[in-house]
Amino acid sequence: MFIWDQQLIPTIDPLCSLRAYIHHATIAAIHHSLILQAIEKYAKIKRLKFLKNPTGKVSIVLFQWIFDLSFGLPVYLTGNMPKFRTEILCFVSFTKVGLLCYMASITFLLSDITLSVLYCRLVSYVREATSRVHANQQQQMRRDLAMVRRVVLINGQLALVDIPALVFILFSIIRPDLSPNKWMRLLLLNMNAALCPMLIVLFWITPNLRQSLIECVKKITQYLPINDNRVRPITENNRF
Repeated sequence: MFIWDQQLIPTIDPLCSLRAYIHHATIAAIHHSLILQAIEKYAKIKRLKFLKNPTGKVSIVLFQWIFDLSFGLPVYLTGNMPKFRTEILCFVSFTKVGLLCYMASITFLLSDITLSVLYCRLVSYVREATSRVHANQQQQMRRDLAMVRRVVLINGQLALVDIPALVFILFSIIRPDLSPNKWMRLLLLNMNAALCPMLIVLFWITPNLRQSLIECVKKITQYLPINDNRVRPITENNRF
């Protein structure tokens, strides 16, 4: 045990709840931005006109920002983001299960359900439309569908990262007296560490990123010193 783990946790500053509110809004913005990317590809594949002009794109992005900043505002203003008993941070109150489900549903379930519905509809549409369009359009539609598939995979990876948080939250709701000390710090550390495999998978499923990484490695190897003091075989030496 470290020395600072034995010290008493000081009184939290008044900006703790504000930081918790910004934290929730940021997480929601990350998940909901994936929905916007899928909607953009959905409109492109089905040739919808409401996202072809820049005004429509800016409007839907502004709507997402306003929504992400406003849906958690009532929880923050009503004081339901208190400080943890054993932590120097604030979070949604675990005693208010309704508010906890409300925040989790809008932040996580909304993106999961929306992306699943959009991807299933796009798969069925592309299968039906490939027989009616020429080869170039088929290739473009498959490329856009692959992009939506990557977005769904990234969202699924984010959901897997959040599983330990869900387990700890349920454990704290059922038996709050058995919650370990400073468990939220370990939880955040685990979530940040789990993002590294997610980035590796992102490079693997994205050909452009993978090709760019390979080109960067090749450029770096050109500047590395090469050892020419190797023993050459006899066949390479000129005898005459």
